[in-house]
Amino acid sequence: MPGCVPAMNKLLRFLLGCLVSIAIPCAARDSADRVVLSPKLIVGQSMHYQIGYRSTTNTNTESAVAAPMAPTGGQTNASFLLLVEVEDLRVDSGRTAARLRSQIVEPEVVALNPAASDANARTSGSENPNAARKSAKREKTVAFTLHGDGQVTDIEGLDRLPAEEQAAWQEWVARFGGGGSFPEKGIKPGEKWKGEEPISGALLSGLSWEKESEYVNDAPCGAMKITPQGDLAALEQAQEKCAVILTTAILKQKSSQKDATPEDYKLHDLRTMGNAKGKNETITYISVKTGLVVRATEDANQSMNVIVAKTDGSNRVHYTIEAESHAQVLLLAETPANHP
Repeated sequence: MPGCVPAMNKLLRFLLGCLVSIAIPCAARDSADRVVLSPKLIVGQSMHYQIGYRSTTNTNTESAVAAPMAPTGGQTNASFLLLVEVEDLRVDSGRTAARLRSQIVEPEVVALNPAASDANARTSGSENPNAARKSAKREKTVAFTLHGDGQVTDIEGLDRLPAEEQAAWQEWVARFGGGGSFPEKGIKPGEKWKGEEPISGALLSGLSWEKESEYVNDAPCGAMKITPQGDLAALEQAQEKCAVILTTAILKQKSSQKDATPEDYKLHDLRTMGNAKGKNETITYISVKTGLVVRATEDANQSMNVIVAKTDGSNRVHYTIEAESHAQVLLLAETPANHP
């Protein structure tokens, strides 16, 4: 049988060669089906988004002492246009990082209400209404760096915005750069992936969002326009193709409910205990061609039951917090005529 061995070897090599020739085209097709959905930006590019954000927070406090660190409740309702400009691009760890400047665009107050404009000028110490308006715009500007992985750093100007506008801006930037956190090799319809995002600054430590995302399908989409009456309308021109991404985030607590004290609370000789729950659902339409978010909505519900006390157990304060929010982001096709 010695003569059979070379023949068997040739047969095995032939079969292996066939398998390789079959696998390579499959791998090529798989790669071709994948798309990278991070924004494709160029220096000097500008775009407008309409942002809407509303939230309701109910906070109940049970305590026999004053609670200076108590969380606040109430309602938030913000709606505005945001102008976004690309100032610079650079390569950071093999991926593109962009320096962006965003500005909340206000209506022309001079044409609508000259008295209000004059009042703004007097308040700012200027007799020139245009100077007052420019000063107000500077205060409405937020600059930041968007990294290739979706992280946002070097934020300037956010702390000068009112609390409701800060919350709305943060919702927008999370949607705008979110595609950078998707798998780096790209994604394809039907694919799912998971991620985790730790939470800092909460009453309890060890909290994080566990996210599961799915590239549901492709769907037609397009930027919206604002009519002279201020209404939103779709463009008559043909729409482009967008990837529809569904993301569900569940709030998880890894710390013990009996002791979940953040480090900054320990510095104040405090101890926290309790639990937190929450669920967010986001639907995002991202242009396959440009990587820009064309529209997105997020609905969120969160609750927290927390006791804050001195480390010796005295001065206990019991918080029960319920919160829900809705956010919407829309890409606009053009600058509204009644806005600068």
